[in-house]
Amino acid sequence: MATASVDLAPFRAHALMSWTSASRTRLYYLNAGSEVRFIAPDGSGGIATRITLGANEQAGFAVSPDDQRIAVSILSYTSPPAAYNGMRLYVEDLQGGGHHVDLFSSSSLAEFPVGWTGGRLLMAVGPPTCCQRMPLNPYGATSYHVVDAFTGNRVASICSAGHDPNGPAAGVGTICNGGAGGAPGFYYWDGSPIPAPAAMTSPFPYLAALSPDGTRIALGGDPEMKIEGPLGNFSSIAGSGYVYGWLDLNHVVIQRQLGGTLSVLDLGSYDLSTQWAPETSMTAGGFMGTFPPAIS
Repeated sequence: MATASVDLAPFRAHALMSWTSASRTRLYYLNAGSEVRFIAPDGSGGIATRITLGANEQAGFAVSPDDQRIAVSILSYTSPPAAYNGMRLYVEDLQGGGHHVDLFSSSSLAEFPVGWTGGRLLMAVGPPTCCQRMPLNPYGATSYHVVDAFTGNRVASICSAGHDPNGPAAGVGTICNGGAGGAPGFYYWDGSPIPAPAAMTSPFPYLAALSPDGTRIALGGDPEMKIEGPLGNFSSIAGSGYVYGWLDLNHVVIQRQLGGTLSVLDLGSYDLSTQWAPETSMTAGGFMGTFPPAIS
């Protein structure tokens, strides 16, 4: 429907830090690491704001679903090598930078916004540099923090150490690995548990994804992938591969294990349609339209 060319950031110590953000109407993206641009489905686009960066600094951001506010994390490094110096997080008006609030800073922690949920920020917490291999979630996160966008106070911590998030953050919540072969946990963004939609062992070696309504799981695997739901009901997807997430309740994005091509699986007909070439897959740091969907 619409495309835009992008100049990647000149400095990227964290390959999975959020340089795109989907609102309800637009896709925002960082051009050259600091210029926040947008594109809409009708092809219109422009510059929304600019992020001020120093040498060896990297920005990650998330725009609120109503296009009014932007949350920005700036991670600072000494390079070479990419030694970590710390981070700062702020929120301000997307247009004009008004109502600026500095929320948090740390010399040791590394976290950046990946979405907004109920007016609060969803922060991915993890190592300051990432990643040498495909992680179990698109952000290289080891846990999530839900943060008040006005005060910076932490409202909830989800997926504690050793129980890393599995799959993309869904609108309803997320999967946390159980660790040591235990059953995983399923959690809403307020930290309360979601009734387990299916039996699933942990740690799981392939990407998994919770459906937008929290009732099913799409599981990567070898020799097959699966869609699992209540009472042990499941459907098999022939062939080994990874699951990247749900576009909606009827469409799942998958990647065959021996090929880089990303495809959309229609759960009604089980037809596959190829949408993205290998160079736009997650392993290349790419982004697919408004996928993962906006968290609102």
